[in-house]
Amino acid sequence: TPSTGQQPHHASLCDVSLMLVHPQLILTQPNVPVAGAQLAIQGIQALVGRDILKSCLLVYDGQAGTFTLAF
Repeated sequence: TPSTGQQPHHASLCDVSLMLVHPQLILTQPNVPVAGAQLAIQGIQALVGRDILKSCLLVYDGQAGTFTLAF
């Protein structure tokens, strides 16, 4: 995981359903496996992997520090 480097550790695993909601669209991803990690100290609330992003268009502007997510 991003929080451990080379040291293995135990993590909670569970399946969740994810919904991305827009006034005119809803993208639903049922039964997404997720692993728990202590990332809040890094200012991270959640990591979104390619398994979710493969259904979207992600544009990241690193210089402006912005992103656009379309689905």
